[in-house]
Amino acid sequence: MSEYGFKLVFPDLDELTKSGFGKVAHVPAIFDSEPGYARLPSRFLIDRALGLWEPTFRGAKPNPRPPSRISIKNFGYWLCNALEWAEVRSIDLMTCDYTTDLVGRYQQEMLKGIWSQSGEPLAAQTVNARVDVALEFQMWCSDKRYREPFLIPTVIRTYTAGSHTNSKSHEAKTVEARKGKVKANKRNLAFPTDVEVERWRKRVYDQPIVGATHGLMVDHILETAIRREELACWRVDTLPLDPNDWKIVNPKQPEAAWQVSVTIAKGTKGRQFYIDEFGDKVGPQGNIQVPYWLCQKIHEYRDNERMLALKHLTRGVRDLAKVRRLIEQSVHLYLHPKTGLRYTGDQIYRLWTKAEGPEHWSPHLGRDWWACQYLWQKMQEHSALIKQVQGLTIPDIDHPLLRALKDTVLNVIQMEIQPQLRHASSATTEIYLQWLYNQLRVPLNLTRQWQEEDGETA
Repeated sequence: MSEYGFKLVFPDLDELTKSGFGKVAHVPAIFDSEPGYARLPSRFLIDRALGLWEPTFRGAKPNPRPPSRISIKNFGYWLCNALEWAEVRSIDLMTCDYTTDLVGRYQQEMLKGIWSQSGEPLAAQTVNARVDVALEFQMWCSDKRYREPFLIPTVIRTYTAGSHTNSKSHEAKTVEARKGKVKANKRNLAFPTDVEVERWRKRVYDQPIVGATHGLMVDHILETAIRREELACWRVDTLPLDPNDWKIVNPKQPEAAWQVSVTIAKGTKGRQFYIDEFGDKVGPQGNIQVPYWLCQKIHEYRDNERMLALKHLTRGVRDLAKVRRLIEQSVHLYLHPKTGLRYTGDQIYRLWTKAEGPEHWSPHLGRDWWACQYLWQKMQEHSALIKQVQGLTIPDIDHPLLRALKDTVLNVIQMEIQPQLRHASSATTEIYLQWLYNQLRVPLNLTRQWQEEDGETA
């Protein structure tokens, strides 16, 4: 299964906007294997993108927070996969049975690796996402009367959601979920060694022509834990142009420890407020801390490598007014040294992996790496407490030393790590707890007990 017969096709934004279709210019279309325009799947994506239909209210009222462009793109790829499977299996995706076909065949074939490009079983998150969007397409078809109404078997689940910005974040919440979903195992974080990361980082910097730019970009993620889309959308003036305007949050510390507070809103995860004139999603605003030394490197890059990259963008243009316009419209910080064009999130992923990094090493794992590195460094300040905990012969959840360690760790995660990561949930907190106790060799069942207690007592 090297290539789908169904394809996601992205329209020309400018052409559609000029033709009066600006509202749907960002929505991809689906073409079938003929090839021809797949009318119903494409209309489904349009209704989802405009908020005209979503699975909760099913068109009864508009969704004030439509999915982001990235979400719509993902929906499109997942639906193409389901449509391709249905065609190969001679099944009508629009009318097939949920339990027998979507769960009993499509889901099972992905879990067994039968419907997998590599032949390996797919992750539960991937399987659930594909089945979910296939089911949503069926629901949409039913609501639009393209198929008969049908019942979806559901179950009520209770969970605890957490947030460092919400005082009610530990209240239990209920949600109606479809039966048959694959249970996803909790992530166990594993990182490359420090030596592997440093060797990979050196290979990035050693690349001819692009090395200095790519190296700074990977440092930007490793030192701030921003997402690759946020890095792609980082503007020239996201960090103020004048160093005198940098907001140092800890000026009484030695310069090597200085942190600069920076506000970001372009490309951030969460609600999409609008798409700006440069094509970037504007989402929830957040404040992050950037090491002062990294700010200095960014400032130097703006004055040197970036200026050289801009020359490629204006090369051969003799109209000074047009040159000025090109420079004014080039608002993003990182420009490709060979073309002068901005980087996309996908290009950042590729440059990260191109340097033959350790297995499974990705920009997203770089966020987790930052969090765990930070947590481990902060815990070195409590080395005496850690040694006492490691000296316990039979760890007991009620032991005062374990209670003190738990409170210390949670305080670091909730007050320092989660604000930097933004949108981090209690599930992420547990992942970092488990990672830390793996390093300390404290039984993991202690963290599970603590999480259960937090949910019951909050």
